[in-house]
Amino acid sequence: MGFRSSFAAFLGKSARWAGETFMRRSAGNLPGVIAMKAAPAVLADLSASAQNIAVITGTNGKTTTTNLAADCLATSGRPLYCNRDGNNLESGVVTAFLVKPEGASSETPVSCFECDEMYTRYVVPRVKPRFFLLLNLFRDQLDRVGEIEHVQGAIAAALEGSPDTVFLYNGDDPLCAAIADRMPNRSMAFGIACDMGLDADRISDSRFCQKCGSALEYDYVHYGQLGAYRCPSCGWARPDLAFAAENVRMLDGSLAFDIDGRTVQTGQTGVYMIYNTLAAYALSKASEIVSFEGFQRAIEAYRPTNGRLQTFHPGTRSVMTNLAKNPTGFNQNIRIVLNEGGRVLALFVNDEEADGCDVSWFWDIDFERWSQIEGLKAFVGGSRANDMQVRLKYAGIDSTIVETAADVLAATEESDGKVYVIANYTALPPLRRELETLEKASADGSARKEGE
Repeated sequence: MGFRSSFAAFLGKSARWAGETFMRRSAGNLPGVIAMKAAPAVLADLSASAQNIAVITGTNGKTTTTNLAADCLATSGRPLYCNRDGNNLESGVVTAFLVKPEGASSETPVSCFECDEMYTRYVVPRVKPRFFLLLNLFRDQLDRVGEIEHVQGAIAAALEGSPDTVFLYNGDDPLCAAIADRMPNRSMAFGIACDMGLDADRISDSRFCQKCGSALEYDYVHYGQLGAYRCPSCGWARPDLAFAAENVRMLDGSLAFDIDGRTVQTGQTGVYMIYNTLAAYALSKASEIVSFEGFQRAIEAYRPTNGRLQTFHPGTRSVMTNLAKNPTGFNQNIRIVLNEGGRVLALFVNDEEADGCDVSWFWDIDFERWSQIEGLKAFVGGSRANDMQVRLKYAGIDSTIVETAADVLAATEESDGKVYVIANYTALPPLRRELETLEKASADGSARKEGE
């Protein structure tokens, strides 16, 4: 690494040390921003110090899948660079390289990074990972990134800038498969090769052929536009799956599927978690440094800590939090609540820059499916609470505006069952911190009573 990049890395590390020492918090992006100002080529120089396994992107599931994949790669015993907290701009990837890698081994580190879809065009050509993994594409934050065609263009540009990178993608998503068709990079598809018997979503981002524009025919749909598709006009169809999940079972609080003659089981729930787990499997096997035993051990041990499908226990109550930032994400949360028989819902939505200021997408969410829940208690919060309350009213759902998760707990009882807190980007972190505080206070109170 040249003098300029070395000096830039020193400045970034100093900024991170100052943040941790004086502000008592780690900066996820600022150290990278400072380093990039001093040396624009710093990311390419830093990445040369590691074996860069993967850059992971997609509309939904990036953070969860990146953490799953990182846990799997860590079972190889290699030191690991990863932006686990979801700082997924180019500056966040630079910052991750400025931190000492996880693990104590003296071997060459490996890396696994989450990246915002629109920033892949900058990160992938500089990191040049062995694999570029695409989870899915849905309409999201239209005021920031535009329509899906714009996102597809950014991802294609990323692959064009790293021709030796293998493209791992969700073959069940025609919007992902279309990118693989147009790029010369070697590609490998993963997907669910069985009908799970799910009701198709009423709202989908695209079920049209990416070749000729005709309506696609589906043997089955899992959700959104994801499923087994083919075009009756030009013959374009779902590609052969290099990694195919079979015999998918949604168990009580967990899921399982068969692949390559083995059974994978995880303690998570939700259809999209099948895809997240399957993507981690595909990357683990393709990397050739993760054994199946290591993969399964990491999957079984995985427990969300970032608010995604995380469960808290303040006192005798049970509260599950999850991220939803677009119609598809909300519709999958709707399905989880219905499958689990939930009756207490709290939706917190902000409109800060990271969220997108346009909230017209509220009307693309199928809230009407919740209106038939007997004994439903609904709450809304965040800076766009009034907009969400109006949307729920038109779905036939009465809701109450609240400020915090504690307000929801105070307005309900244990007999109402689990509380489902669903929030977008900037609304989720404060809710998670609040619930962690409530959980800790409850545990401390119980410990004091036992000690008396």
